[in-house]
Amino acid sequence: LATAHAPEVLKALGSDDPAVQLEMVRLAGRLKLPGAPDGMGPLLDGGDRELKLVVVEALTTIGSPNAMRLLEKAIDDADRDVRIAAVKFLGQRGHRNAFPRIEAAVLGTKLKDSDLTEKMTFFEAYGALAGTAGIPVLEKLLVPKGGLLARKEDPETRACAAMALGKIRAPAAKEVLQKVAQDKEPLVRNAVSRALREVG
Repeated sequence: LATAHAPEVLKALGSDDPAVQLEMVRLAGRLKLPGAPDGMGPLLDGGDRELKLVVVEALTTIGSPNAMRLLEKAIDDADRDVRIAAVKFLGQRGHRNAFPRIEAAVLGTKLKDSDLTEKMTFFEAYGALAGTAGIPVLEKLLVPKGGLLARKEDPETRACAAMALGKIRAPAAKEVLQKVAQDKEPLVRNAVSRALREVG
């Protein structure tokens, strides 16, 4: 029924009733209705967290170029869970257009106050999208430089850099990880051993 009356479903995305919107987003996502992402765009700008999460889920199911563009926008969403869901999917899909935003977050200050789960999601997506070109960047974050005044990244950032290297799956990434396999920070050590298992 919904497929036969797709325009009606798309119109209902703009309903004033949040319950109707939720159901229509789920339906449009499940059926991968053409044109659905256009109707979902404005819903991502709203403030309703539950609705935004359902929209992101529907967009990942649809996976069209338009849906991917909206998911790129969700990388900068105000809600943590929306950001995590979008970044995780874009990284897994290897969606290169999302790379500049993810790279900016990883190399900038945006993740400074984020929790470990969010940091890890961004870093793993960075590793998956950067490929071998990301190894020198991650090595700089992970491997402490000598000298008393050398600035050392915090254990969380270093653990995230290790996990990102695990996503690159290249001999050069493995070499970097092996340098810190005996790191004195337990968080870093654990991340390194998990990443080494992934690199294989």
